Amino acid sequence: MGSIDQSFEACLTGTSQSPIDIAGTVEADLPPLSFDYGATPLFIENTGHTVEVPMPEDSEQTLTVGEDAYRLAQYHFHAPSEHTLDGESFDAEAHLVHENDDGEIAVVGVFLVVGAPTSELFDEVLTNAPEEAGEAVEAGGDRSPIELLPGGQVTGYYTYPGSLTTPGCDEGVRWIVLQDPLAVSATAVDRLHGLIASLPGYDGYENNNRPTQPLNDRVIERSPG
Repeated sequence: MGSIDQSFEACLTGTSQSPIDIAGTVEADLPPLSFDYGATPLFIENTGHTVEVPMPEDSEQTLTVGEDAYRLAQYHFHAPSEHTLDGESFDAEAHLVHENDDGEIAVVGVFLVVGAPTSELFDEVLTNAPEEAGEAVEAGGDRSPIELLPGGQVTGYYTYPGSLTTPGCDEGVRWIVLQDPLAVSATAVDRLHGLIASLPGYDGYENNNRPTQPLNDRVIERSPG
């Protein structure tokens, strides 16, 4: 293997990396989550690594964790899921990436499972996602990311300190993984795998999930739910 770029060093040497297997959790009195997500134009990008929906620069989509507020920057998808639960993988996973005024990042992970009733937003994003890496399209109509929350609300979540799951794997990320999964269509999941397989450097490999990383001395907290 060749030498890795210095900016990616954390991917190899970091001790608080993501994703992880969520197991051995500790029940805790966690702060409530509040999502203030309005509808915005649905702008969909093929980034060359995933399908991503960036938020408009002037949007104020906000996640509040207790007294801490973060602005939603974008959401994207991995298939199969990056996090596992007691060793179990899910069909896919949505990541809603937020940042606060100090540049600190909070990511909300939502497990996606094939079932019914299916998420109309997930279907629309994957139906309209461009084929070519670097391309972007705007789908008709405004949609709210609140549609990616099971039932439009949160009944329980897991949280731990981790990292971004793509290079440079920066640590110091506040991870919030919802306990309830969101039902999605098999057609949309298959479409996501097909898009991944056609990405540059993937050579037909249809998965874009990073393997789970060692927990080390971290504690995974869970709300009573």
